[in-house]
Amino acid sequence: MLQLSFDFDTQPPAISERGVSERKDDLDRAYDRASQWSHVLAARLGQAVRLVITDNRSTMLSARPKDGRLEVRLHHMFLTADENILQSVGDYLSESCAHAGAAIDRFIEENRSRFIAAGRPQSGLRTAGRHHDLRAIVDDLARRHFGGRVDVRITWGKNVRPKRRQRSLQLGTYLPEERLIRIHPVLDQPWVPRFFVEAVVFHEMLHHAMPAVVRGGRSHYHTSAFRKRERSFEYHRASEQWQEENLWRLLRRK
Repeated sequence: MLQLSFDFDTQPPAISERGVSERKDDLDRAYDRASQWSHVLAARLGQAVRLVITDNRSTMLSARPKDGRLEVRLHHMFLTADENILQSVGDYLSESCAHAGAAIDRFIEENRSRFIAAGRPQSGLRTAGRHHDLRAIVDDLARRHFGGRVDVRITWGKNVRPKRRQRSLQLGTYLPEERLIRIHPVLDQPWVPRFFVEAVVFHEMLHHAMPAVVRGGRSHYHTSAFRKRERSFEYHRASEQWQEENLWRLLRRK
């Protein structure tokens, strides 16, 4: 017989529309739903499972072996999901379906605003550069690749000059706790093509849409599913070639 259990690694999750209800019937439904997910995942994966429901805002889904069982950690938003998402989680953890990750990403993006508090307003950030408008780029990429609006904020970062003999630049970063993308201002130059800035922004938007997967106690950010979606960007190859040919210019800031 498969062993299974579940636990809440947060305050009792709320299942009301706004995610803030403390009524007993909501809590009872949460436990019933978690118990159901535990049984289904254990049967689907064919191994002992401990399901942990969390309030982690950066890693919505992770799994690792622990104490002879597979510990699966899920954000409590998943307790509102239908059976199709439950099937996708099972497929994703068993690596039996290449499309499971995309289905989970869509579910997270559609429900993020209901369960995760917003960060500081976009108005406090610097999006309009001298040559590239980051907000316009995010909105355009959201329409072209993410099915509409993406709930992420973006800004130009600080203008820090590279050190002598430096051979690389971190052109973009994503801060999950703030849902914030920072882009290196070295890209805000007239000779840097828009498609390359788009490629950097697209990469960071994928980190927002595809949280890190934790396996064996390690966080994996650039999974095979991530790389596959990254290659779907229409200027992916052109951007790689452009960076290879022009990185030295970015390092020299000319």
